[in-house]
Amino acid sequence: MGKMIASLVAARADLKIVSVWEVLEAIDRTGDFAQATGYSKNPVSVLANGRDAVALADVVVDFSLPQAFAEIVRACEEPSKPLVTGTTGIAAKESLLGPLARKAAVVSSPNMAVGVNALFGMCDVVARQIGGLSDIEIVETHHRTKKDVPSGTAIELGRIISGVTGKQVALGRGGPGELVIHSLRVGDVPGKHTVVFALKGETIEMTHTAQSRECFAQGALLAARFAAKARPGLYSMRDVLASQQPEVGRVE
Repeated sequence: MGKMIASLVAARADLKIVSVWEVLEAIDRTGDFAQATGYSKNPVSVLANGRDAVALADVVVDFSLPQAFAEIVRACEEPSKPLVTGTTGIAAKESLLGPLARKAAVVSSPNMAVGVNALFGMCDVVARQIGGLSDIEIVETHHRTKKDVPSGTAIELGRIISGVTGKQVALGRGGPGELVIHSLRVGDVPGKHTVVFALKGETIEMTHTAQSRECFAQGALLAARFAAKARPGLYSMRDVLASQQPEVGRVE
């Protein structure tokens, strides 16, 4: 994701990367940021001290790991830096973000892709109309090295549908009336999510497929622009998309 974001920012006149926060081992292994990513638009400070890295930026973008998340939020709190976070697998993520969101704009989403966030809205609508009449299952497929199972996106889909229908979420195989999430970890698939609403004699299937990680990076840059100007608060990607409809419809 870091390399993908760097490649997109390199082509944007209104954005630049000013600093990167990395662990010492990665800095020693990777060396020069321009050589590692191909980003040569401007000098980039690669730092092991998070507060120093955050201090240089207008907005912080986080695609890290759950064990680093609390430290990232703390580094943003004191200078009140806006944060865009797509990291998943974090327990009580919203409560951890609460203190920062009272000082700065925070955009948090289990998936930054524009299409996935449209899928969230579509599932809410369909669940309200026929959720009580349907067997509902979610199938998510990702690359074999993905850390969390199920994906944060599948969990969010389940949360949305469960909130409307009252169905309990089960993993792998549930009982009658439960909302089941199935997870596949195969090959190098960036991400695919299918939601099935099955009634007697008919089925509705809604699928989002990420052809590459570019869709996640594009969404993160939309969110970064939004967070830089938004008032303090905790926002979702659906808030971002609602504020930038002309941007969403543009193909570059």
